[in-house]
Amino acid sequence: MPVRPFSREQQWLLPPSLDDALAADHPARFVAAFVDAIDTETWVEMGIVLRGDPEGAPAYDARALLGVWALGFMTGIRTSRKLEAACQDQIPYLWLTGFQQPDHNTLWRFYQQHRDGMRLLLKHSVRTAVELGLVDLALQAIDGTRVRGNVAQERTLDAEGLARLLRRTDARIAELESQQTGDDPSLPPLPAHLRAEALRAQVREALQRLTAADGPARVNLTDQDAKLLRTRHGYVTGYNVQAMASPLHGVSGQIITAADVTPRVNDAHELLPMMEQAERNSGVAAEVTLADAGYHSGANLGACAEQGRTVAIPDQQQAWLSRPYHKEQFVYDDTRDSYTCPAGQTLRFFSTKRDRSSGQVRRYRAADGVCAACPAFGACTRDRRNGRTIQAGPHDRVLRAHRAWQASEEARRLSSIRRWLIEPVFSVIKDQQAARRFLLRGAENVRAEWCWLATAFNLRALVRAWQLRAAISA
Repeated sequence: MPVRPFSREQQWLLPPSLDDALAADHPARFVAAFVDAIDTETWVEMGIVLRGDPEGAPAYDARALLGVWALGFMTGIRTSRKLEAACQDQIPYLWLTGFQQPDHNTLWRFYQQHRDGMRLLLKHSVRTAVELGLVDLALQAIDGTRVRGNVAQERTLDAEGLARLLRRTDARIAELESQQTGDDPSLPPLPAHLRAEALRAQVREALQRLTAADGPARVNLTDQDAKLLRTRHGYVTGYNVQAMASPLHGVSGQIITAADVTPRVNDAHELLPMMEQAERNSGVAAEVTLADAGYHSGANLGACAEQGRTVAIPDQQQAWLSRPYHKEQFVYDDTRDSYTCPAGQTLRFFSTKRDRSSGQVRRYRAADGVCAACPAFGACTRDRRNGRTIQAGPHDRVLRAHRAWQASEEARRLSSIRRWLIEPVFSVIKDQQAARRFLLRGAENVRAEWCWLATAFNLRALVRAWQLRAAISA
């Protein structure tokens, strides 16, 4: 078999075209089409002026810079220096920029100045998918995941740890001050002294946050907005991020319709805000929302019932519901405002109390001595004096109705869909978009970064649909 001629000094007979070097279905082409389709009003909302300033040195076109960042987030290149390198030697980035090569400072300034405004791109990506008829908005699923912050884990301290660090810092500052002779007062402070002073101010600020009435139990000195979060693999210092996703039509995958970062450790309070954000972004309210047990609460179910929203959320007490003397086995009588226990005894209302999480709670129990004489005593209750007490919160009826709905065949079928609908979203973002750790610090910056990752996830899904349609029409 002959060998092809090979020479690194090969000359072009005709001037090459960069467009010929990029495949017709390359994702960069879709990114360019997506960016070029952004209307003037959206650019203004993002705080970006396309015309530029007629005076001064020529600036890079915002469409080129935005395209570079979009393709970078899609492929896991999320730092300005790596994007600078890509713009120098990778054909997709050279094509996006028109063979221009913005440096890392230019790329970073554009990202830093406009990342808050670019959150609108998430909505724009969702509306694009909806207008193309790609999204099945009859169903959506919500979940959260923990993402490590750009912090050092060992710098997460409680009040006692901060106090110890403050004492060591004060001692170090005193030592540095004692080393200064004072012979030349014009000499600037030592860098070590400046660093110690900055650390002392940082520790004092962190202590003030911890000692506040609603302050956290621990603070990380690198990023005070980051939380100590429990994961399957231990504890990490980072952020609890949320995503809502709906399935795609005609192509495998999902579209993220809402994304946010919550300051809370648990997920329960995020259900309704995420549903509302998904509705704003897509323009349509989903028929059914799926969630795991972390979103189950009487307040959530009550609000969904009032708004006519259908949700399928397993009960956090699911393992206990089938027990013979669980509260669920007690039958409530609306007309008499009483409960009947499994043994046939009547528990009547006797008082109310204020519960911190549930609000006003009504309490029911049987007549004196009834429970102590019951054969189920010991299994149902061990309180000889008062017997079994049933507490009913303001959402008790909603909870019972939802448990009945969850037991239906339809609810079980829908709940089985949740895992494959939402969990792959986080796998793709963490593995294929290289986002197992945030690069920015501070809650607002992290929220913008998470919205960028969600937008890039949607663009990847739109690219697959675009490539499929192009292949069918070819």
